[in-house]
Amino acid sequence: MVQQAGGFERLGFTRKDAYNKAATMHRAETVETDSEGLLGYLASKIDSTDPTLYAKYAIDEEDQLCHIFWSDSGCQRDYMCFSDVLAFDTTYQSNAFNKPLVMFVGVNNHFWTCVFGFALLLNEKIESYKWVLETFLDCMHRRQPAVVVTDGDAAMKAAIILCFPNSTHRLCGWHLSTNATSNIKSPDFTKAFRKLLYSHYNVP
Repeated sequence: MVQQAGGFERLGFTRKDAYNKAATMHRAETVETDSEGLLGYLASKIDSTDPTLYAKYAIDEEDQLCHIFWSDSGCQRDYMCFSDVLAFDTTYQSNAFNKPLVMFVGVNNHFWTCVFGFALLLNEKIESYKWVLETFLDCMHRRQPAVVVTDGDAAMKAAIILCFPNSTHRLCGWHLSTNATSNIKSPDFTKAFRKLLYSHYNVP
């Protein structure tokens, strides 16, 4: 290309531009390959070992995967038994594609964490949260949790009001404690706040 153009200065782009374009194309190919691999894996699980595994995905206008949710039979059974409290949070930029990973979790009768489902979303906007919450309800036979615990994200809160109108929304104690520690910066206050937050109370 350099010879055909008559030198680097006539190409219309720099060597760095070329490297960046190649890297972008490689990432797109990787995402497509991994998306197909994930869908193929879930389909094989449904066909072979877990016929009641639930999986749903959405594609964008470019026919690329933007959302995906899945929950196996064990996750669904646990939710039917322990749907009193549902906690869900997004861990952002913790995977190779920088997509929010959503985990739906609860607590069983042994006070062990149990997982109800997973999702990868395009972003953390209201529409994305509405999609995943509606999909979660569809998977769980429209059974809403009694209480939903989140980190207080505004888009998440708005989606909960729309999709879980019968559920009570509460903020996560860990996030409240962390915010108090980072903003108040008083060890005595933090200690008293945590005691107040995590103590058991009898309400007459």
